[in-house]
Amino acid sequence: MAFVPCYADHVGGGRYLPRQEAKTVQERNEALQELLAVEAGRFAATAPGADVILADRSVHTLLAHSYALEIMTGIGFLAPSVRLLSRSPIPAWPELVFYLDLPQEAACARNRGKFPADSIYTDRQFNAAVRSYFLRLAGQKTPCLAWLDAMLEPAELARVAEMRLREAVALRNTQGTSSAGQPAALVYLHETPTTGSGRSPPPSMI
Repeated sequence: MAFVPCYADHVGGGRYLPRQEAKTVQERNEALQELLAVEAGRFAATAPGADVILADRSVHTLLAHSYALEIMTGIGFLAPSVRLLSRSPIPAWPELVFYLDLPQEAACARNRGKFPADSIYTDRQFNAAVRSYFLRLAGQKTPCLAWLDAMLEPAELARVAEMRLREAVALRNTQGTSSAGQPAALVYLHETPTTGSGRSPPPSMI
């Protein structure tokens, strides 16, 4: 198994990443082009021959942010972002997504100064829209989406995630869909606060 760090960790901190806020589609596309360069770099260091690649964040994070910006501004960011990323050979598209669902209040409590109070990453509307993107993603055939309760104790959360990962890898091996030289599974982690009432996700995501 190989682990791929998140975009921010790969470049040495979020301050070295392009701003998520955008006023135009062109501005958003320029940010995505920069993030594609980071995507290429963080996967380039992956050890060859890994049967499973576990990545912290993926292009679905980038698309979720475009969707959230669209909801907040009314500007059509998502479709151009999908076209740009889909046409690029760089992104690693995951087969299994772990979505760690965290209440907004808990996210703020865990922030501990990492993000300033006016950061988009602590914005209630932004986070709710990001969550909505993954709810939409759950209605698609791929990737498989595992919805996890981020309020669980770390040991229990790790146990549940490991169980889902083993199931996914076993299923893929049984189906024989892994190509020669390709990892058995590409897994992606995402954690976003939710402003909802703690309701469970649809059964299709469990």
